[in-house]
Parts: sequence; structure tokens; C-alpha cells
Amino acid sequence: MIIGETGSGKSTLLRQLKPELALGKATAGKLTLFNNDDNNDFNRVAYISQFVDNQMVTETARDEFHFVLENMGATPEMIHSKIAEIATYFDIVDLMDLKEEELSGGQKQIINLATALILNPEILLLDEPTSQLDPITSEKFFRMVEKINSDLNITVVLVEHSLEQAVYYVNRIILVESGQIKMDLPTDKALRKLFEKVDYQAYIPQTDRLFLEQQLDQNFPTLKLPLSNRRLSEIVSQQYEYLHYRDHVGKDDQPSKVIFQVKRLNFRFEFNVPNILDDINFELEQGKSYAILGPNGVGKTTLLKVLTKQLSALNGSVSINGQNIKKMGKEFFDQLFVLPQNPALLFVGDSVKEEISYQLQQTDQKVTDELIQQYLSTYQLENIQDVSPYDISGGQQEYLALVIGLIKDPTLLFLDEPTKGLDPNMKQKVANLLVSYQQNGGTIIANTHDVLFSTQYFDYVALMFDGHLGKFEPPIKFFPNKYFYTTEINKACRDYFPKALIWEDIIKNES
Repeated sequence: MIIGETGSGKSTLLRQLKPELALGKATAGKLTLFNNDDNNDFNRVAYISQFVDNQMVTETARDEFHFVLENMGATPEMIHSKIAEIATYFDIVDLMDLKEEELSGGQKQIINLATALILNPEILLLDEPTSQLDPITSEKFFRMVEKINSDLNITVVLVEHSLEQAVYYVNRIILVESGQIKMDLPTDKALRKLFEKVDYQAYIPQTDRLFLEQQLDQNFPTLKLPLSNRRLSEIVSQQYEYLHYRDHVGKDDQPSKVIFQVKRLNFRFEFNVPNILDDINFELEQGKSYAILGPNGVGKTTLLKVLTKQLSALNGSVSINGQNIKKMGKEFFDQLFVLPQNPALLFVGDSVKEEISYQLQQTDQKVTDELIQQYLSTYQLENIQDVSPYDISGGQQEYLALVIGLIKDPTLLFLDEPTKGLDPNMKQKVANLLVSYQQNGGTIIANTHDVLFSTQYFDYVALMFDGHLGKFEPPIKFFPNKYFYTTEINKACRDYFPKALIWEDIIKNES
């Protein structure tokens, strides 16, 4: 697994291992694949990116497999045999003839994985393959990759920002910093080394962070990291008398003015199909933040599009400050900012500096070079100010798009997966921006698969499934009642500390 801060060069390094995908030009050094300096064995290296929707080139999985195999000159008999094997191995027989728009994000990524494996590669490159998947689907994906690794002896090179799930399946961890490899160690030694580096402690999985922070390793000197939830639970049970739960620090839950209200909202794309949104009801209070969790394909993005008038509701009402949005024009859009799943859709300039300049020109401020530089400095964008927004990393695009939204200073922020592509430290920066926005009266509603982020930084959390949106509750009430949509600390320690959600919640007794 390759880790490192957003924009450090992880994906660029990964792409060098499949030369036809490499960006830029190597200035020095040599890449040798399979003892062949010519590196022409392209089909022996397969690649899957984080952008789930950008990889299928045909309408169905069956067509996708045919397309790949026919381009490789496979005979009809070989095509039939290969497809039968791959569909059975990945358990996607029932998905073979579904159109792409009928597939969930998780199903598409499994099909992308199957497509990559159909040519029997020897190396599999994965660039944040689960960044757009919900936690449960992500775990299933990694289990499938582990099975491929062990069953077929395929080498896997994985770029990831979140170690919470992926760390259990890797043998080594490589740290990339400013375009250089700064660490390359077996997983146990790598996690302990990261703990010694203050700037990288946030990368460590929560279970291992608790183990190291509370110095439990002193009593278990031979234990190897990462710790499974079951193993941490056993350790906590043995150390229970020396530990206690520290009340989870929540945000101010005093009620404030309701500024956004949704009543009996329904939506479907076609007349004779079930509702994608079914009787949605909720209210948003000024200065609060709301996170919506749920599996891929349950309508979270559709909900945001209906709330922001990108799609028209079947029935029901949506109002802002008591005014129905149907009766509003430009004044409604002036009050909100929407961060889509693809932040590049928002960009209009040739450089990051031009993006900031353009957004400032939409405000009432007098735009000068000094003002632009002030904003670039405030948001720590100086080092990429002259780079095209399309050439920066996915995480940097996400961050830049959010900065653009905050410059607009809207009443409401609608965020669709705001932490995808962000390293743990960049997430903290984003959290600080959102907290500051809230303190100035802003209100946030976000779709997210990031359970840990929603635990730490959102006031209220709700679960969406089958078109229905559950009740918004504070994290301390929402997560302890869940078995799968909860934090790893809560899963591991709930028998002893049922309200513990993050590693900071469990500390050693002072005496």
C-alpha cells in the first residue's frame, strides 16, 4: 500500500508501473517490468482508478468483457469460456446484462475489477478503488482483492488515503512525501514508524492508534499490528480496570432557527417505477451540520439534486427560510453552493489562481492581485496557484472546489462526498474550514461514506436506505446503536465502553 499526503505523487508513481497510463515524462531512472527493459508487457499489468463511472466503455458487463477479449484477438470459444469463468468467480452472473445506469457504484467497481482480471495480469494496480464506495461495499471489495492475491498469486499495488480497512490486507506500506519514497516497511513496523511521526499519526487506524496512544503495547510486546477488532476487544477486556471512558465531546446541540424544511418529498425518474425518494421529511437548523450515510445506489445524490433544483420532485415541498423553492429563481441559487461528486465540473479557469480570482469577482469585493494572494495564502494554495485545476490531484480538486464554495459564502452548503481523495491531515483542514463556516452561521448537509469524519465533525447523522431517510441524531446517539455503520472503536469496545466512538474516548486511569 502506498500512502502519503494529497498531491504527494502517489498516483503518479502508480501510473509509472503501467507506462501507457503514465502522465508526464520520466526525467531519470529506469523502470523494469518482468525483467524486460522494453516494458512492452502492458497486458500483464491491470489498472483500476478511483473514478468508478469512468471505466466501463460499453453498456453492460457482458459487452465489456467481449470488447476486451475481442480486442486481444480471442476466439469465440475462448471468449465464452473466459466470461463464464470470470462471471462465476466474481459472482456477477445476475449483473451481466444490466445496463450501467442500473448498477450501483459497488457493482460497477466489481465489474471493473473483473474486467481487469479477465486478461490474467500478474500485477494489479489500484488507485483509491473504494473512495466512492460505502464502508460495507469497500470491505467486500478488499476481501475480493485479497482472494485474488492469494488464489491467483497476483501482486497488488494499492494507493489509499484511509488505512482503516485496507491495512488488514497488505504486506508492506510505502510512504511517499513530496515525490520521494520516505518509508518502505512491513505493515507492523510501518504503523509503529508512522506513530513516531507526529505529522502522520492521523493515518494510523483507530484501533491501532488507541493501542499505541494508551501504551497498551507495553503489556503485549510481541503483538503485531494491525489489530483486528476482536483482538483489541480482548486487550481492552484484560486492561479494563486501568481504562475509562471519557465523555465524547459533542457540539452544542441547542436548537436554533430552522432555515431549510423538506416535507413529504417524493421522486422517481419514470412513471411506472418505484420512488427513488420516498416520503422524505427533515429540517435543517442554522449553523448546524448534517451527514447522510448509506450504501451506494439508495438515492443520496439524487436527494441533493432534488433539494437544489437540479431535478424536479414528483411531489412534496422544499422551502428555505419559509419560502417554497419552486417559487424562487436566482435568489435561491445565490443562497447555496453545491459540491458535486466530480469537483472538476465547477472549474472555469486555466489555473488555480484564476479559479480563485473568478470566484472573488462574483462577490462584492474589489478584486486585486493582493486580495487574490491573500486568499491563496489563507487556504494554503500558493504552491499550486499556477497549475491547471485539471492537473492537480483528485483530493486537491476536492479541496479547491470547497474553497470556491466558501468564498461565495452561501447560506447552505450541499456537499456530495466532500472527503473523497483527501488524506487524513487534509480532512482536518477541510473540517476546520467547515467549522469556521458554521460558526459564522452557515449550514451544511453532506452525503458521505466517511463514517469516522461524520463521527468527529458533524452535529447530526442519518442513514438512508431504499429511498427513505432516517431520523437525524447526534453521533453519540446514532452510532452506538449500529452494528455495521459505526466506527471501528465502537465495534471493538462496545462491550466495555458502549459510547466510545473514537480512540480519544478511551483513556488510562490517572492513578
